[in-house]
Amino acid sequence: MRKYVIVILLLICSAVLFGTEKIMLYTSVPTEIMTAIADAFMAANPGIELEVFRSGTGTIQTKLAAEVQSGNIQADVLWVAEFSYYETLKKQGLLAQIYPEEASALPENFKDPEGYYYAGRLINMVIAYNTKALTPETAPKSWKELTDEKWYDNYVVPNPEYSGAAVAAVGALAKKYGWKYFEDLRKNEAVVVRGNSDVAQKVAAGEFPIGMTLDYIARDLNVKGSPIDIIYPTDGTIAIPSPIAILKSSQKMEAAMKFVNYILSIDGQKAQVELGSLVPVRSDVNPPANTPPAGEILGQAMEIDWKYIEEGLAEINANFSDIMLF
Repeated sequence: MRKYVIVILLLICSAVLFGTEKIMLYTSVPTEIMTAIADAFMAANPGIELEVFRSGTGTIQTKLAAEVQSGNIQADVLWVAEFSYYETLKKQGLLAQIYPEEASALPENFKDPEGYYYAGRLINMVIAYNTKALTPETAPKSWKELTDEKWYDNYVVPNPEYSGAAVAAVGALAKKYGWKYFEDLRKNEAVVVRGNSDVAQKVAAGEFPIGMTLDYIARDLNVKGSPIDIIYPTDGTIAIPSPIAILKSSQKMEAAMKFVNYILSIDGQKAQVELGSLVPVRSDVNPPANTPPAGEILGQAMEIDWKYIEEGLAEINANFSDIMLF
């Protein structure tokens, strides 16, 4: 009997010493893509179990704010699309100051100068079109062109209250063209849906010939055979470095840092390209087929005033809602 007790105690000690460590990631990366990336990370790091809460950036912001209020933050790592949100969290003292080894391979404009967050992927708001309805020649070439009556009741866009990328897009377009741009879109009967995946699915299904969505979502559908392709608008792609950061409250700092380093590493960037058609933030990793590298995309991108978006977030959402939804 004593022998069995000793064996059980040894097994318990082994589980404590060598068991897996769980970390929680809050992210807006689509579920199918994030699941594949998480599996690749855990295969490379068998001692760590990555749990994922996946939703739109707006939902994650609300969830994290409630956890901060209650003093019970569940997330260890944050990886969403709304770049300016990280500045807000940094000012609130909620992010850990970290210096991942793999960050040395990133361009300076993909790193917070103070070391609180780092771009883990480059996502880009583009014009998607249904290839059965339009061709590269007949599809709209610019954001401005979408206010033309030619596209009346033919255009679908995501809601910035749900999508962080949509916040960036709405903020950039409002700054460039003024809110009259959205008034013109409303007159043109542009339709608002929840998120970028919803837009892409509706364009691919032929419900709308054109839509505003993220490049990698449309590209992933295209690779899988859906009739959807993208246009990089002549008045500027809305390029969004999607940062990754660790919450200061995390009790799993070492494991969380391993995940951050993995995402920024050559292997992690290659996994994002292969599993999610994402544009890598490292110049030593090739982008998806027929896709410009990050530097080229940024070179023709629309200017985004992140300070304007951070300070004016409530106004941006309210103006968009008043114009486009009521």
